[in-house]
Amino acid sequence: MTNISLKGTIISAVKVISFDPYLVRFTLQTTTQDYNCLIAKDALNFMYVAETDAPIAIYGHYNQRKQLVIDQYYVRTAMSA
Repeated sequence: MTNISLKGTIISAVKVISFDPYLVRFTLQTTTQDYNCLIAKDALNFMYVAETDAPIAIYGHYNQRKQLVIDQYYVRTAMSA
């Protein structure tokens, strides 16, 4: 499993796609490409802090469907600026 670290911007709405367990998806835009991202760990907290066009730094790995599964994240919000 190869880990990846990226910085970019959330460009889509953050959506809950599963409730058991909670699974959240969004699209991350970097300077080179867009990534489909999934968050399972701390998904509800992510829903609370994430906003469209918010800067984000992530650390994660790819699953078999070539989706980026995020293990750690830092969202810069207006409150943390």
